[in-house]
Amino acid sequence: MKAFFQGWVVAILVMAAALAGNIQAVISKDVKTENFLLAQTPVKADELDLAVSLPKLAQVIFKGGESSSGQIIGIDAQGQALSIQRSGKTATIPLSQIARVVFKNERFVYSSNELQVMRNPRIDRPQGKPVTWSGIPLNTFTIKNPIQGQAVVKLKPPVVSTAQLRGIRSVARNRQYVIDEIQFNSQQRTITILAKPY
Repeated sequence: MKAFFQGWVVAILVMAAALAGNIQAVISKDVKTENFLLAQTPVKADELDLAVSLPKLAQVIFKGGESSSGQIIGIDAQGQALSIQRSGKTATIPLSQIARVVFKNERFVYSSNELQVMRNPRIDRPQGKPVTWSGIPLNTFTIKNPIQGQAVVKLKPPVVSTAQLRGIRSVARNRQYVIDEIQFNSQQRTITILAKPY
């Protein structure tokens, strides 16, 4: 009887060890799979590709005081030039000649999902606070749809802090950032953006 009981104990221990091994193998497999997925799709909490809108009519103010108006259709980071279009004609202006670009306060702009956004504040919706982002690398600002004035700017430290990024993400969930002004620093290849959420 004692031998029989000892045999059962050994069998139970063997089965428990086998089960533990299988569970460990499954856990290990899940962990490896999860780590693999994380490695393939890293989460960048300190980086944001923010959709912004450009009003159609812009005034390009030159360093000499003169100005020209039209629609901004492109910014060439490599060639350090701004492309502006008016009455079907396109002009290319070196960034070194531009003091700033001021966008007119048009009533409507387009959002990233091609819906029109009214810029006039409603009574039930408080007006957003203007923000300034300085020192943005020129090559991180891209005009995606020049006709509708849709652009994307990549924001990350040191331009904005991680805490500021969280705030911008929160605002951008139900508001559209619209650019009011752009200033260029052609020597440092950076831009400063003045924007406002609507």
